[in-house]
Amino acid sequence: MALSGGALGALIKEILEDNGLTMPELKNGTFYLGFFGAMIIGGAAGYFIDGSFLNSFLGGYVGKSILERLSKTNELILKPAEIGFLK
Repeated sequence: MALSGGALGALIKEILEDNGLTMPELKNGTFYLGFFGAMIIGGAAGYFIDGSFLNSFLGGYVGKSILERLSKTNELILKPAEIGFLK
């Protein structure tokens, strides 16, 4: 129940954010998940947040945004190219 709530929250966010769904595609040998990626992240966030459907839904809705924000914060702090990870 929590997994489906989170996935549904992520799906609704994708629809509202992009005015539609980004379909999965294969481009230059790289497979892009499209809206399935958001549903996977949202489902995982909903599963780990709580057992209730509403909390899982809201966790899925904001799950992708939180991960994007954390990755931008870590980029500013760590700067992987400067500490030798990417050369």
